[in-house]
Formats: sequence, C-alpha cells, structure tokens
Amino acid sequence: MSQELKELLRSVLQEELKPVHDRLERLEGAVGHIRQDVSQLQQDVSQLQKEVTQLQEGQRTLETTVSQIQKDVAQLQEGQNALQRDVAQLQEGQRTLETTVSQIQKDITQLQQGQQTLEHEMAGMKQMQERILEELRISKHNQSLILNDVTSIRKSVDVTVSYLQRRSDVMFDKLIDHEKEILNLKSKMPN
Repeated sequence: MSQELKELLRSVLQEELKPVHDRLERLEGAVGHIRQDVSQLQQDVSQLQKEVTQLQEGQRTLETTVSQIQKDVAQLQEGQNALQRDVAQLQEGQRTLETTVSQIQKDITQLQQGQQTLEHEMAGMKQMQERILEELRISKHNQSLILNDVTSIRKSVDVTVSYLQRRSDVMFDKLIDHEKEILNLKSKMPN
C-alpha cells in the first residue's frame, strides 16, 4: 500500500472514529461523575450509619433513663405510702397524747383543789402553814414543768405518764404526811 492510501485510510478512520472517540470521552466524563456521585453516596451512607449508631446509642440511653425514672417513681410512691402511714400513726399518737394531756390536766386540777383544801385546814398553824405553802409553791412550779415536759415530748407519752404518776404519788404521800402531822398537832393541842 502506498503512503497516500495509508494516509487516506487513516484520515477516513479518524473521521469515522471521531464520533466514537467523542462518545467515549463523554462516557468517561459521565463515568467520572458517576464515580464522584458514588463516592459522595458512600460518604453519605457512612455518615448516615454513624448517625443511626448515635441515634441507637441515644435510644438505649433514653431507655435506660426512662427505666431509672420509672424505678425512681416507684420508690417515690413507696416513700409516699410509708409517709402517709407515718402521718396516720403520728395523728393517732397525737390524739392519744391529747387525751392523756387532758386527763393529766384534770388530775392537776384535782391536785390543786386538794392543795387549796389543805391550805384552809392549816390556816391556824403558822409554822406548819409556811412549810406547806413552800411545798405548794414547789408543787405548782413542778406542775408547770410537768406541763411543759408533756407538750415537748409528745412521742414519749408512756415516759411522761409514768413520770407524772410518780410525782402524783409523791404529792399524795406528802399530803398524807401533812395530814398526819396536822392530826398529830391537833391531837397535841388543848381542846
């Protein structure tokens, strides 16, 4: 083949292949864009997977928090029930204490009436009267202390009642002793 024929054939082939080359270039460009898009999609998918993982972790944390809150609410309800029971017991104790205080006040009133009677009976005996009046002042002072003790120690009603009973026994013993002394002195006095 001659050189001209080769050149002509090359020229014709180039002309014929030019649209193919153009198409290949366009395809390569499109493939490049597709590769970039695929790479971007892979990055987006990776980012989405990270976000899904974070959301799952957040959901687990939220579930744990909700579970803890439910436990806390249950504990609070138990505490509230226990508190209500305690309040009911305190109210019952307060009613019992008020009844006891009322009874003690009645007893104190009776003691005071007894003391007044004793004062009238001992009017004629000056020395004995001074001693008894001193005892009465001490007794009145002790009675106010007893009342203060009763109001300040409501939870220890049994102890308070026991204390007041002992004090009352002492007062009655003293009253009996004084009565004996009065009778003894009256018996020694001339008619």
